[in-house]
Amino acid sequence: MAIAVSGRAPSPVEYIDLRARAGWGAIDQETATRTIHAASFTACLRDNDRLIGLVRAMGDGVLYFFLADLIIDPGYRGGGHGDTLMRLATEYFDRNAKPGASITLVALDGRETFYERFGFVRCPNGPFGMGMHYAPAPSPR
Repeated sequence: MAIAVSGRAPSPVEYIDLRARAGWGAIDQETATRTIHAASFTACLRDNDRLIGLVRAMGDGVLYFFLADLIIDPGYRGGGHGDTLMRLATEYFDRNAKPGASITLVALDGRETFYERFGFVRCPNGPFGMGMHYAPAPSPR
């Protein structure tokens, strides 16, 4: 294994494939292309050039940041790769976030303690209240 950090963004096909391997659901190539290009920060882990993990942040790069993806190929979990990617993300936040910046994420249920190790706190303990997501009503057919 020759696992290395890469700042090269994944191709849409690589991103779609990694999401599928990790059980994150299917997306089309146009969606993958748009979201990859919209990221303010991306770091990848590659094993002999094969994408095995990535972390991405969205936002304006100064005041608003959202940790959008932290994906590790299931075959590589447990090897500290999530820690490596989170350190890269928090270093990015530390370098770029201006005073008063909002740096957020929505953790999968049960994974909050992982993010707490990197300085994140649960929303109910801070000024933001409970985390929320937008769920529009289905359109009538």
